[in-house]
Amino acid sequence: MSDFSKTTTKFWHPDFPLRPKRWPFFYGWVIVVFATLGISVSMPGQTIGVSVFTARLADALHLSTMQLSVTYMLGTLLSAAWLPAGGRFFDRCGARRSLVYSVAALGFVLLGLSFVEFFSSWLSRLPLLGLRPWLAPCVVLVVGFALLRFTGQGMVTLSSRAMLGKWFNRRRGAVTAWSGAVVSFMFSGAPMGFEYLIRAFGWQGAWQVMGLGLLGVLSILFWIFARDNPEECGLQMDGNFVGKVQRENLDSLIYRDYTLSEARGTFSFWVFTLMFGLNSLVITAYAFHIIAIGAELGVSTNYILGLFMPSAVVGVISGFAIAWLTDQAFVRIKYLLCVMAISAMLGYIALAMGAYPSISWLHILGLGVAGGCFGGLSSIVYPRFFGRAHLGAISGLFMTVIVVASAVGPFLFSLAELFLGAYRAGFGFAAIVSGVIAVAALRADNPQRREAVSHVNGTSGS
Repeated sequence: MSDFSKTTTKFWHPDFPLRPKRWPFFYGWVIVVFATLGISVSMPGQTIGVSVFTARLADALHLSTMQLSVTYMLGTLLSAAWLPAGGRFFDRCGARRSLVYSVAALGFVLLGLSFVEFFSSWLSRLPLLGLRPWLAPCVVLVVGFALLRFTGQGMVTLSSRAMLGKWFNRRRGAVTAWSGAVVSFMFSGAPMGFEYLIRAFGWQGAWQVMGLGLLGVLSILFWIFARDNPEECGLQMDGNFVGKVQRENLDSLIYRDYTLSEARGTFSFWVFTLMFGLNSLVITAYAFHIIAIGAELGVSTNYILGLFMPSAVVGVISGFAIAWLTDQAFVRIKYLLCVMAISAMLGYIALAMGAYPSISWLHILGLGVAGGCFGGLSSIVYPRFFGRAHLGAISGLFMTVIVVASAVGPFLFSLAELFLGAYRAGFGFAAIVSGVIAVAALRADNPQRREAVSHVNGTSGS
């Protein structure tokens, strides 16, 4: 082995520059902190982070709102095509490398986006791209949004969630709830934080400040503290935590690691993933068109925006409840998915009926509980149902569905408003789909339960 190879191997060794096994407490708690931080720093690549910059981009590049929306959709769809490869990269290289590379890449993308005016001006000099004044800016934004969504919403989020799933099993519900609560409040405050940066430094300067912070600070912190799994550090999942003696829950035991092709061949994978995708589609569309939806419902902008906070509070509370339930021996996770689907259906029905403000309580309760379920279940179900060996590839497919759904959601609701006369028609259709998923969830069993039966029979016959 060459000196360079030895140096590279040492650079990524689990015990360099610090040894997790020597910490006075279980290192998994450090992982919780940095997994939560990882999801939080993905905010510039999430719709909630991009939305603060859209009006400035449209003005700077002389694009209409529709043109900007189409570039965002196309860029997001393009990023979704790369995510399966990103998931396989996570499985090969582990959470630590994946996080460091993706956080650094997100930093470079933000720096690049701060120069979109320059790139657009340069491209417009080319013969074909100069035919229309909007063509060069749209091409630049499609590529920029694709890279932003792939690194931020895609790889940084995927790597953080999957890393957390590798360190905990019996405590996975509890740590997911605490992590989700912090992320929820961080996301709720993100628009105001980004707006402050824009006012202080301009929209280009805001992206540059965030990009330099990701490159110069956060990527280094993830290299120092992030680790792929406890076994490589000489530790065990949950830190040898067993908990009180209770009846064994087959939903928490892993008998076999499923490959991506095996996982996507199961009914359970698609029922869970489609519900998560539907939630992403509707919520993204709701956030994107929220001012117009408020006008359609007959309430002020301040009123419709004010519904976010009570919904977030309900989401945090329900997230803790769902997390506690997933750790109990008597609970089947498929029934929790049923709760999520029914709650989402009620929230969508409230928006479809449009009797605001009298029905606002159903909106807050339905969307809040569904959001809490999404945060807890989406981090728990894949490692529990399919194991950890191919978690990156499986999570990559899950994230692809989420990203595609978030890309097409605003566009589909625009079509509903255009051809059916109201955004409420889109919520009505979403309520029907959610109801169908609630019924299908009753058959979305954990595949490990079948493996448990085979394991017991095999043991008995040996």
